[in-house]
Amino acid sequence: MEGMPSRLIDVHNHPKTGSDGSDLIALMDAANIEMTVIMATMHCSNDTMLAACQRHPGRLIGGVYADPREGTNAIETVRRYHAQGVRIVKLFPNIGYFPDDPALHGFFDAVADLGMLVLSHCGWLGGSGKGMNREDWAAYYATPGRFEKVLRRHPETPFIFAHMGGITGLLESVMLTTRAPNAYVDCSPGQGLWALRAGGAITASVPPEKLIWGADSYSQQDNLDQTIPALTALGFVPHFEKIFYSNARGLLQRVGAI
Repeated sequence: MEGMPSRLIDVHNHPKTGSDGSDLIALMDAANIEMTVIMATMHCSNDTMLAACQRHPGRLIGGVYADPREGTNAIETVRRYHAQGVRIVKLFPNIGYFPDDPALHGFFDAVADLGMLVLSHCGWLGGSGKGMNREDWAAYYATPGRFEKVLRRHPETPFIFAHMGGITGLLESVMLTTRAPNAYVDCSPGQGLWALRAGGAITASVPPEKLIWGADSYSQQDNLDQTIPALTALGFVPHFEKIFYSNARGLLQRVGAI
C-alpha cells in the first residue's frame, strides 16, 4: 500500500484473559506489526498484562489499569507496575469520575512524577451498548475536554485520547491536538473508525503528528483493511509513516517504554 511503513505499531490493544500473548504475536507477525501496546482493563488484570509483556519483551508493551478514585491505592498500583517496567497508564473515566476533579490531582501528580504516558478511553463504552445498562458507565465522563485542565497542569505528560475522543468528543480532540503539545488521539474502533469515515474536514483537522493507529482488538489486519481506506480518503497518505509507526514509537521512547 502506498505510503505504508514496512513495520507498524499498534498503540491500543488489550490482552485476552488467560492468554500469554502468543496468539497476539502470531497475528502481529502476519500483519507486519513490530510492537503492540496491551493495556489491562476492569476485566483483564494487570498481572495478566505484565506476564504477557514479560514473555514477549520488545513486542508487547504494557499499560497498567488504575482507578484514580482509589487514591493512594491507585498510586501504589501505578508505582508497583512502573517498577516492573510499565510506562503507560490506562483509564476508563466512564466508570464514574471526571478526570479534572480536583480530588484526583494527587493521582495525576504521581503519574507525572513517574514520567508515564496516559491513554484514556473516550466516548461510549461497550460498543453498541448491548448489556451496558449501568447508567454510571456514561460517555459524558470520558471526553477529551475533561482533560484540558489536567493537560495544562502536567504539560510534560503525554495524553492519548482513544477512539478519536469519541463521537461527542471529536471536536474536543481537534481543539486539544491543535493547541496542547501533549495531546494525541488514536483512531481505534468503533468510534475512531466512525470519526474517520464521517468526520470529514473535522477529522482531517487533526495534525498528522498527533494521530496514532490502534486496533483495540485482536482483529488487527481486519482493522487495517478498514482504517487505511478511511485515512486515504481524508488525505493522510503522505503521513502514514507517522500515523502507523513513528508517532507511537516517539512517544514510547519518550516515556522509556522501549
